[in-house]
Amino acid sequence: MLYAISQELGAALREQGVPFPVIFGPEPASSLSAARERIVIEQPFGEKRDQTQPVKALHHNPTMRAVRIQGARIRIFARANLAGAQWHDHAERAEAALDHVQAELDVIVKGRKNAITWGGGGFVALVDLEGSEVWSGAVYEQDFAIDRGVFRRTWAGEAQPERVIGTDVTIANTVKVSQATGPAGTPPAEAVIVSGG
Repeated sequence: MLYAISQELGAALREQGVPFPVIFGPEPASSLSAARERIVIEQPFGEKRDQTQPVKALHHNPTMRAVRIQGARIRIFARANLAGAQWHDHAERAEAALDHVQAELDVIVKGRKNAITWGGGGFVALVDLEGSEVWSGAVYEQDFAIDRGVFRRTWAGEAQPERVIGTDVTIANTVKVSQATGPAGTPPAEAVIVSGG
């Protein structure tokens, strides 16, 4: 689900003119380099962030048996294209991109009839800038979670088999209604009898 959402986010940001490509991570490089601008969406490794909760209501076939809250992280690599750019120049660009990401993700997730919850966020240190006196960019990390239904399906994704009770069966009911009072089970003569089938 997160991969599909990342693809939708990339398309939405391009439509808004945001010059950051969206990548579904994790990226193979261990360095948090801001040499190129990008937005990375990934599920953090080594962190047990997902939670599964029971459903609060019954659902039709396929039945939803639980709701899994899937944790993820957005990492925005920003680099201001200014001569002698300072850290705040890179940071402002990262936050501008973050505004677009949060707005578009809200539209995408709600359009899928899911819910998004925002966690902690903030700037993180660039590994390849340790010991350097020049700021080559800024990296902002934002945690979030999206709920997804856990449905009882076949491995191929189909709903469970259903059985037809019968096509030649007529179900009829009779209701006797009256405003008068009297012994139970004995409707008065003026009672209106309604039948359905």
